[in-house]
Amino acid sequence: MNEIDAIARRLVEAYRQRNRIAVTPESGPVDAEQAYAVQRAVWRMLVGDSRPSAWKVGAAAPDAPPFAAPVLPSRLAWGPVHLSAGLFTGLGVEAEIALRFARDLPARPEPYDRTEILAAIGSAHVAMELVDTRLADAEAAGPYWRLADNQVNGALVLGDAIADWRAADWSECAVRITADDREVATGTGRPPLGDILHCLPWWLAHVGGARAGDIVTTGAWTGMHPVAGAMELRAMFEGLGQAAVRLA
Repeated sequence: MNEIDAIARRLVEAYRQRNRIAVTPESGPVDAEQAYAVQRAVWRMLVGDSRPSAWKVGAAAPDAPPFAAPVLPSRLAWGPVHLSAGLFTGLGVEAEIALRFARDLPARPEPYDRTEILAAIGSAHVAMELVDTRLADAEAAGPYWRLADNQVNGALVLGDAIADWRAADWSECAVRITADDREVATGTGRPPLGDILHCLPWWLAHVGGARAGDIVTTGAWTGMHPVAGAMELRAMFEGLGQAAVRLA
C-alpha cells in the first residue's frame, strides 16, 4: 500500500466508523499536491470512478492560494431535508451561496474569464455547509490534513434559488443562522474574498472544467458557528431565501 492510500484508508475508516482519528502534521500529506491525491483516493474508495459533481472552494485571503474539496454524494442534499445526526461527530454551520452550472465549460489551457463563467451558471442558491471533520484535532493536524479531509466538509444543503441573482447586490446581506430556537449568528455578511466568483477560474482549471448540473459553493459569509446537539438548522439571507435541515 502506498503512502497516499494509507492516509486515505485512515480517513475512510473514520467516515465508516463515525469517529475521529488522532494525527500529527508529520503523519499526513506533506504538501497540497499530496493532500489532493488523498482526496481523490478517499473518493475512489467511498464512491468509485464517477467524477464529483459538487465542490466547495475558498481561500484564506484574496491573494492566497485557493483550495477545493469534493462533496460526497451521500452528503449533498436539497433542503428542507432530514439527515441522520449519526453522520456527524461534531458540527458547525456556515451560511453560503452555491452556484449551479447550466452549461458545460470544458477543460482548456487558458483560464475562463468572468463573462464566460457567468454565462454558464444557471442558478444561485442559498446554501448551508455543515462543517465536520474526521480528525481528532483539525487545527493541530495542520492545513494539509484538513485539505485531505475534504476541507472538513460534513455536508452541503442547498436551499432556495435566488431570484434575479445576477442583478443582486452582494456587497452587504443580512444573514441569520438558527439552531433549534436559538439564534447563533446574525448580522451583515459580505461575499467571501469580496467576490463569489473569485476562486472559480482556478477551480475550473483544478477540476478539469465544469459540466451542466455541477454545483460549487463559494465560502462562508459570517464564519463558522458551532451547533453541536442542535436538531433544526437554518441559514437565511434576508430577501433571498434560506436553506434548512433537520437532524434525525
